[in-house]
Amino acid sequence: MKRFTVSLPDGLKKEMEDFPDINWAQVAKDSIEKKVHMLEEFERFERSRDN
Repeated sequence: MKRFTVSLPDGLKKEMEDFPDINWAQVAKDSIEKKVHMLEEFERFERSRDN
């Protein structure tokens, strides 16, 4: 598995610290996966419109 670093505004990081039981890395991973799947669906839709 690959790693990457995300920079966050200080205020957002402070808000996240208010919820220490949340696995923020998993939240980020899930959000990225969801966005990738949405983009793939959009591309399939766009290709189907071109035919």
